[in-house]
Amino acid sequence: MSPERIFQSLSAAGLIAGAWLYGDYWKKIGASQSSDESITALRAQNSELTLENDELKGGLAQVRSMLAQGPFPVPEDLIAYVEKDLGMVFLKAPNVKRDSPATLRNIAEKNLKFTRGENGLMLENIAWELLGFIPSDQNLLGQWIAIETEDTRGIFDLTSGKILLSESFDPQSIPDSAILARLLSMQLAYQNHPQKEWPTRDSWQAWQATFLGAAEATRQRYQRSRSVTEGGVTWKDPEQARDDLLNQLSAALQGFANFPFLDGQDHASYHYIDSREAYRKMFREPAETTAEIIHPERPQLKYAKISFKEKSGLVLGEDSIGELGLRIWLEAFLGTQPASDLAKSWRGDRYQLIEENEKPILIWYLEMATAKSAETLVAEVRRLIFPSIKETQPKRKIEITSQGSRVTFANSPLNE
Repeated sequence: MSPERIFQSLSAAGLIAGAWLYGDYWKKIGASQSSDESITALRAQNSELTLENDELKGGLAQVRSMLAQGPFPVPEDLIAYVEKDLGMVFLKAPNVKRDSPATLRNIAEKNLKFTRGENGLMLENIAWELLGFIPSDQNLLGQWIAIETEDTRGIFDLTSGKILLSESFDPQSIPDSAILARLLSMQLAYQNHPQKEWPTRDSWQAWQATFLGAAEATRQRYQRSRSVTEGGVTWKDPEQARDDLLNQLSAALQGFANFPFLDGQDHASYHYIDSREAYRKMFREPAETTAEIIHPERPQLKYAKISFKEKSGLVLGEDSIGELGLRIWLEAFLGTQPASDLAKSWRGDRYQLIEENEKPILIWYLEMATAKSAETLVAEVRRLIFPSIKETQPKRKIEITSQGSRVTFANSPLNE
């Protein structure tokens, strides 16, 4: 019998034994209150049953340990489905195991630091506040960990290549099995096309959208195939808690977090429908900018490489948020379609975060397609975004200008 089946059997036995123990003991006590001998005998009987129950709990703990230490038995047909769908084969057997919620949170934090750098999210926290992406006094690292682990069924560990399933994962559930298909797709693609570093957030988001978007498309195809075999059954979304959490966070976090599942999946489906060779090439040569994810049908454009002149003060870091970041920045004020239309003219960006007199300064350069699109961006930001940023950051000097196709946004402390 498998550890999973043993665990389920022991769990059921424990519940039955506990319920019987509780009911039978108090039933007999009520019928024998006048007899000291009966009470003594029942107490002895209760002590013996309690000992048996403790032994049962010990057995359950041992099985939990077996499940945590040993590999999770992934069905062969699920492995075959994922390999066929991606057009790849596992170079090593799928590495899957169960683990505790604390371990899953630790892995989520490791993934974030692996992709963004040890202090990357701390610096991003400051930059996003100055851009007006998020309110002040936010904890981006904690929020991202919550997004990745809120009632999750599993997580893929980029640092080890392992899949960790939560204790709530149900192997008999079709939606849970579909999520495992997504995790296996990530593991399979990463085995065949590993990557260890990303120079900017935009390049990371593009890579994530390629691989996670493809994995999400596999999940949906697998679940649809199972729905057909089950007679068209529909299931409750097992990841609803994640969506509920995102709805409580800033629009920027929602936009960045949902990008792989929306634009990324569309990007993957575009290549999947094109041809198997186009799909395989998508993994071999993944997009390097979110602009490529958003516009898979557009011919490859040449994007600007932006650099900074030397600046007085301590340079804390530099980064790029790409067309995706520009679109998200504009959406809350312009609306979805106008923001997308204007962001489409993005041709490159880079910001620099500087510390001067213990206060942060942000300089952000954006290269637009034309001088006209640069002027339009400046006008819209001044008209719609500046009032909001200046209201929430009254002690900051905020400016935006354009010269040709180059836009410069600056946020610095007011001279006091």
